[in-house]
Amino acid sequence: MRIDDYKPKQNVTEKINGEEAEWKNGDIILISSGTASGKSFFIRNKLEQLADQQNVNILLLVNRKNLYDQNKEAIEDSSRIKVELYQTIENQLNNDEEYDFSPYTYIVCDESHYFTTDSGFNDNSDDSLQAILGLQSQIRIFMSATGHVLFSYIKGQYRRKLKQKGNKIWTYSIPIKFNQIASLSFYTDFYAIEKWIERKFNKANDKIIYFADTIQKAFELHMKYDDSLFVCSKSSKNKKYLKYVDDDQVESMIKQNRFDCKYLFTTTVLDNGFDLKDEQIKLIVCDIFDVDTMLQCIGRKRFKNDQDKVHVALLNRNNRNLNNYLNSVQMKLDEADAFIHGGVEEWKKLVGKFSRKSNYIIKNNVSSDGKYISKKTVSRVKYLQAVATRGRIKAMLDQNRETNNFREETGGKKESDAYMMYVSNLLHKNRITVLEKMFDQEELCSYLETMVGKKIYKEGQKQVIEKFDIKDYRGRLQKDISQLQSYLQSNQLKYAIGSFPDNRKKLEDGSNNPHKGKRYWLVSKFNE
Repeated sequence: MRIDDYKPKQNVTEKINGEEAEWKNGDIILISSGTASGKSFFIRNKLEQLADQQNVNILLLVNRKNLYDQNKEAIEDSSRIKVELYQTIENQLNNDEEYDFSPYTYIVCDESHYFTTDSGFNDNSDDSLQAILGLQSQIRIFMSATGHVLFSYIKGQYRRKLKQKGNKIWTYSIPIKFNQIASLSFYTDFYAIEKWIERKFNKANDKIIYFADTIQKAFELHMKYDDSLFVCSKSSKNKKYLKYVDDDQVESMIKQNRFDCKYLFTTTVLDNGFDLKDEQIKLIVCDIFDVDTMLQCIGRKRFKNDQDKVHVALLNRNNRNLNNYLNSVQMKLDEADAFIHGGVEEWKKLVGKFSRKSNYIIKNNVSSDGKYISKKTVSRVKYLQAVATRGRIKAMLDQNRETNNFREETGGKKESDAYMMYVSNLLHKNRITVLEKMFDQEELCSYLETMVGKKIYKEGQKQVIEKFDIKDYRGRLQKDISQLQSYLQSNQLKYAIGSFPDNRKKLEDGSNNPHKGKRYWLVSKFNE
């Protein structure tokens, strides 16, 4: 029996507490717990030990080739566990072949959120899911840190069916904690990340992982930074990028659970299950919008002890971005609902007979040779994911609306920060940093330092206003000194600015005061 090198404080093995011996063929097991909570440890040790006693086998399904390789590396040839890709099952089903599950008693679906989160670009994840859920003689185990969409679906659709057959759904849940996130930051433009890295993560052994939403972005950054590794999937659609993937370095990373350069630029090919156990990883940058995928990205770093922490920086989305995306998702759901309830004719009434708009929820069934084999159908997992996305965005905006009402009632102003507030609450972070704002404030403070004690008359006040660069929701520059002072107070900057009358008749040199009777601004600084 093998023992993993990391024993989590909250342990799946302890949570299940030996109940695996009571599971019966036909049961479904849902394991919801964060990364590094011992899911793999349980499968490779306790469950395999039980399977060995029962003289049965385990099929472990994963969703990424690198994760497949990592598991193959960790599991001995004599093991009762066979590792397989979900895509292998889907390819066989697409070729009108049935995957043979009969040699296995336990079907373990690792990173099982794959069925829903990957559905946006994978038309076949619904096929493998339904094949697994349709099994009668196996114990199906679904494991994920972010599987709430899938788990809700399974509970709603299968609890009663299983009960009628004398089976049940076993649920094990361990709350996810984010204590090892040292700081949470948001950015709008990547230049802010580069500036932050130069300042805070400039040591030779500081390592950074960047999860890119597009392969093009990951590739461009890899080409910009010499000391970097570029990783993407080996899909045929990525053909032009594959020559830039250093296979030897990737293989070494899989075996050692670490990379040897400063930067790792990757797509979501590494978002699931892949372990990087390296205390030198100091920053994870992620521009992925989907919250569950983002959480998986953060979870790629495994922590060795309480002192091993990581800083996280996420691409921000303002409320306009959220509303636009919400409208897009709602439109696709409306089309899907029309198709579900009224077929192609109702769908055509809604979108128009010759509509060319794509709808990823409504798919064309295609054979392996690229030919259509049936009419359009609605993908269940795509539909589920779209509903979940709609609900999450609505929750972001609703919570932000309530927060903004409170802000106005207490003398504050509205902010377009629904995404930041939602994510910070999710990660239990009371303090966040907006990188561009932080740098702007530092620049402002440097300027104010030069102005302390100086009388600023009307001709100089314009420059001060421009340095503050405070704008209302219509983009109008705010010029009133009370607004400048309010900004300093609300952002807890150690400066104050006030307006005073100049009543001096003479200047220090004895000459007449040209500003007599006029008002001036004065910047003062608080003691530390």
